[in-house]
Amino acid sequence: MLRVEGVKFSYGDREVLRGVDLEVEPGEVRVLFGPNGSGKSTLLKIVAGILRPDEGRVIIGEEDVTDLPPEERHVGYVPQQPALFPHMTVEDNITYSLQNGRGDPDRLDELVELLGLKEHLDRKPDELSGGYQSRVSLARALFSDPKVMLLDEPLSDVDLAVKAGLVPRFREVLKETGIPALYVTHDPWEAERIGDSFTVLIGGKAVDVNSVDEALEELKRGVESVKA
Repeated sequence: MLRVEGVKFSYGDREVLRGVDLEVEPGEVRVLFGPNGSGKSTLLKIVAGILRPDEGRVIIGEEDVTDLPPEERHVGYVPQQPALFPHMTVEDNITYSLQNGRGDPDRLDELVELLGLKEHLDRKPDELSGGYQSRVSLARALFSDPKVMLLDEPLSDVDLAVKAGLVPRFREVLKETGIPALYVTHDPWEAERIGDSFTVLIGGKAVDVNSVDEALEELKRGVESVKA
C-alpha cells in the first residue's frame, strides 16, 4: 500500500501542496488528474524521494519512508521523458538496477514478452520509436522489483494510434505486478482505460472521485473558482 498523509510543499513563497492525503491499494492503478502547475509531478517526486515535503508523511507498505533517500524506497519511477541511457542497449537499460544490487535477472524474459521488446534488446534507444522507448522505460522501472510504481504522463509524447495499443498493454503489466501504481495523465480516454480509481489534485488538495467524468467536473469547478 502507498499512503500520503498531510503532505505540504512550497517552491519558495508559492504553496503547491496544502495537505495532500492519498491512498493506493496493492494492485490498484490510481489515476491522478490536475491542471498544469497543480503539483502532480511534485507529488510523485515526493513519493519517490527526489523532493522532501515541508510537512506530512509518505508510507510504503507499513514503513514510513519520508526520511529515506530514493535508493532505499524501492519505487519504480517512469518520467514523462523516458530518460534512457543512450550508450546502452535496450537490455542493458532494462537491467541497469542490477548494478545497484536490485532486480531479478529471471524477470527479464517475462517483462520483454509482456511489453513486446524481444526483437529490440540489442538496439540503442535512438533506434526506437517513442512508443518503444516508453515500453523500455516501464520495463526498467519494473525490473528493479519496486514496491510502488509512479508514472508521470508516460505516453504523452506518443501518437494516438500507438497509444491505443500501448494503454491496454501498460494496464496488463501494471495489474500483473500486484503493487500500488499512481498514474498521471491529462487524457480522459487514457485514464478511463488504465485506471481503477481517480483523484483530482487541485488547489493544493487531493479529491477522490468515482469516474473520469466526475474528475473532469471537479477540474471544471476548480478552474471556475480560481477565475471567480
